[in-house]
Amino acid sequence: MNDAKQASPAFGGFLILPLKYDPDRLGRARLEALGEPAPVTTADVNENIKAMFDPASPASVGWGRVLPRQALWASLGGGRAGALKVRSGGREFDFSLEEARLYVFNTRVAFLCLALTFPSMETLAAICNPGWASSSAAFFRLDEAGQSRAFSLEGWLDGLLGPLGLQKFFDGPSSYLLDAYVYTFTLAPEWFDTLEEMRAVTFNLHKMVEPDAPMEDAAEEDIRYVFAARNRDKNAYRWGCCVASQTISYVVADPALDLAAQLAVQAEDGLPVVLLALYEKYTCLRFTELMARLKKGRMKELRELKNLLLNFRAFGTAAPANLSRWHNVKQIFANLLAVNDVEAAVADVSAKLDILAAHQQELERARSETVINLITLFGIVSILASVLSIVQILSDGNTLIWASTILTTGLLALATAFALRRR
Repeated sequence: MNDAKQASPAFGGFLILPLKYDPDRLGRARLEALGEPAPVTTADVNENIKAMFDPASPASVGWGRVLPRQALWASLGGGRAGALKVRSGGREFDFSLEEARLYVFNTRVAFLCLALTFPSMETLAAICNPGWASSSAAFFRLDEAGQSRAFSLEGWLDGLLGPLGLQKFFDGPSSYLLDAYVYTFTLAPEWFDTLEEMRAVTFNLHKMVEPDAPMEDAAEEDIRYVFAARNRDKNAYRWGCCVASQTISYVVADPALDLAAQLAVQAEDGLPVVLLALYEKYTCLRFTELMARLKKGRMKELRELKNLLLNFRAFGTAAPANLSRWHNVKQIFANLLAVNDVEAAVADVSAKLDILAAHQQELERARSETVINLITLFGIVSILASVLSIVQILSDGNTLIWASTILTTGLLALATAFALRRR
């Protein structure tokens, strides 16, 4: 790539944090008061997909809210809104926190999408520490006087999400960022002549290194590339992306290099597609967790979970073919599903629930048979008592009692014979 295309690099993106909730603890009213609705209006997806994000639609699987930067910054303690620093490995990097988006899905999973902008990919690498389960990164905010004030990222997220009834998806002491899905992009002032240029840039973004750094890694097998069609007038390509199981990276040609405008475009056009795939993946993980928590004999909870899974499989999943009118958008979604093995995960959780349901039915059948046996035993005793009573009555009875008994027995026998013949 020539030098012009590498002038003044700037980066943006989203840290997509998976969350979970229990329906009776979700503070929906508080969440609605905190942010504004985030409807999906992009023309990149079909109307049936937009309806899945519309809470008023019968096909809705979830809904989103935009959390303004001021609200996020207020929960941090105030200061210069958005201005943050991360310190790692003896170096300090600046980055900015923009407005966030929070999506809550009916399958008891949610995602907080933190929008960030930063001047170099080293900043993102310091924040995420890719390839490692732990991180030594320290975070700071700038107060009104421009002084750095340390804060705990984990504590801030707990304080923000806890009152809303949301919690980290995986229990334990691990960081929120450990399971974050990284959505990042950069801008170039000129269109691209070849696919290889975009392939190299997006792969470097995936590895969280600078776009022009020499970088190759043949060991990664979960990499997929999708590109825009070649423009006939310019005879060049406008954008390309690299899809992986933990990241998606875009490079977009924009002569204005307007990072803020592109962040809004990515939030509107690209983010819903990624969230739809992650929602399917984490719903399967959530169902597995809920099944493990089921107690034996709790048929009501099992039926609720089975209905939830039935609705998810019937109406909550989308096929790539039905996602968009644009082939490259369908490719991105198909690749997201493939690298995260979503289809296998859906089949696996369905099989587990069927096994659990069959086991619960066996327990219910055993209980029913026990009750029936008890009823039968009491019925036999009751019959014996009735026979003895009848014998006693007949032995002491007159002609009228005998005639009534014989007539009643005859009528019952005729009725039984008639019923048997009709059957």
